[in-house]
Amino acid sequence: MHFKTLLILLFSISVSSQELSNIELLSLEDEGLLEYFETVRHDSLQASFVASIYLQRGKQRSDTIMMARGFDRLAQSYSPYTNIKYTDSVIALTARSKHITYPAFGYILKAYNYDKLDQFKKANEYSYIAYNHALEVGNLSQQLYILEAFIFNKVVWGNKKEALALQQKRHQLLMSKTYLKKLYLATREGARDSIDGYYTKQKTDSYLSFAICHHYLGQRDSTKYYLDIAKDLIDTNWPNNINAMKSIYYEINMEHFYFKKEYDTSLKYNDSLANNSEGLNSNFRNIVFFKGMSLYDNGTHTVGLKYLKKADSIFENGARLNVQPQDNLLFEKLKYHYSGLNDYKNQIKYLNKQLLLDSLLTAKTRGFETDIVRRIESPTLLKEKQEVEFKLATQTRKSKQQGVYIVLIFVVIIGVLLWYIHKQKIYKKRYHQLLVMQQNKPEVTGHTQQGDLNISEELIQDILERLAVFEKQKKYLIPEVSLQSLSKDLHTNPNYLSRVINFNRDKNFSQYLNDLRIGYALEALKDNPTFLRYSIKAIALECGYTNATSFSRAFYKQTGFYPSFYIKQLSKI
Repeated sequence: MHFKTLLILLFSISVSSQELSNIELLSLEDEGLLEYFETVRHDSLQASFVASIYLQRGKQRSDTIMMARGFDRLAQSYSPYTNIKYTDSVIALTARSKHITYPAFGYILKAYNYDKLDQFKKANEYSYIAYNHALEVGNLSQQLYILEAFIFNKVVWGNKKEALALQQKRHQLLMSKTYLKKLYLATREGARDSIDGYYTKQKTDSYLSFAICHHYLGQRDSTKYYLDIAKDLIDTNWPNNINAMKSIYYEINMEHFYFKKEYDTSLKYNDSLANNSEGLNSNFRNIVFFKGMSLYDNGTHTVGLKYLKKADSIFENGARLNVQPQDNLLFEKLKYHYSGLNDYKNQIKYLNKQLLLDSLLTAKTRGFETDIVRRIESPTLLKEKQEVEFKLATQTRKSKQQGVYIVLIFVVIIGVLLWYIHKQKIYKKRYHQLLVMQQNKPEVTGHTQQGDLNISEELIQDILERLAVFEKQKKYLIPEVSLQSLSKDLHTNPNYLSRVINFNRDKNFSQYLNDLRIGYALEALKDNPTFLRYSIKAIALECGYTNATSFSRAFYKQTGFYPSFYIKQLSKI
């Protein structure tokens, strides 16, 4: 479960977004600029522009706090590394200030960005500094926020009972009679109209925090109890809005019902989370992972395995930040699957990934807490890997030849490099030709004279109409489709079907099927950004192929370049 986006959410109050021109932005009052920033905070270009206008006004007036507000908005607009530089400006401007918000908020943002980079030790150091500043000026809102960050990290990586105890203390402080009064004093005058909404969001978040603590403790009834309270608050206050709070609610439910082995209910929340997550940067790997786990454990092994491999491909393609101990379940499940098939190569593959995950988790938690309980133990995994490698050696009885000369390698590398450059030029030319062809795509028509087929005109038209339905319903994406199976579905025989396809499509059945599948892949990659995040193997599975090799071969045959090149070019657009 990944909750980092929720931590920064509590410092914004959502209002309806409306695109403004540069002239309109310049005409906004100071408070209007800050309010508009909240509506575009996920658009880095627009958010940074708004923050820069506000910062420039502060510089013109020599207003330190106004400049700090401008820099802290810039520190929420870019990548973590760039954001950290802007937080340093916030801190440098207000280091000696006793302001109710600064410099504590600068340290909070710095801790948040280091947390996003999985640098727990630095994140905690700056959180402690921020907490001391918040205590010094009596900013309860900041204190609660920092405590929440500690609770999230502690419940995942540390002592979960201590995390729950800390959450209980935090909730008591939030619900105290003096809190709202102090929150009012700590809020700038222009934002005080939003305090009620902000406070409701804090309460909702606090109940979700209780649900998370009990979820990690395995206390299912208590988890459900706090989820129900949070649901009432969400339904009452945000019944029609798609927002991050709902995403967190769906995600906890998805995991909660999976571990209760109520897989159908888990899948329902999984679908809700997927539909609600557009534009919220939700953890895509977590969504497909739990969908795969629920389907697999519910008996739908083939489809479940497909989603598990998608989650694996995202991990393999570099999405290794935000790893958590429960990510080991993915590799454990895949290893278990291939163990049942006596597929030792894939067992070793996922044992290696468990070892990689172990090293990532170790690096991530170093210096955080000494009582972290991890399910991955390196010695055990290494021993298991050695045993499987021995079985593989016994089964295959093959050995790899070693000893390629350095000079030969150098010559081969130079040759491959020159070949690669030459191929890239050819691929680019073919890619642009393909774009032109897609824009001027001719309508597919068959031959008009069909007497040579020795098949009645009525039967030919019937087969063509059924083929059109087959193409429209995209049944060609089914991996098992063949000439025999399709002819059976079309209520004809393979001979007639083959002849009609040859005559009306100018290609044999295999070419016809490949052209349909590759045509689907080209359109899906161009129109669906999610496809671009898949591995080649995952895309192949989506398009009806059983492996990446046959997909790549068919893709190249039709386009003149490989799918990896096409994906690379689309990613530049």
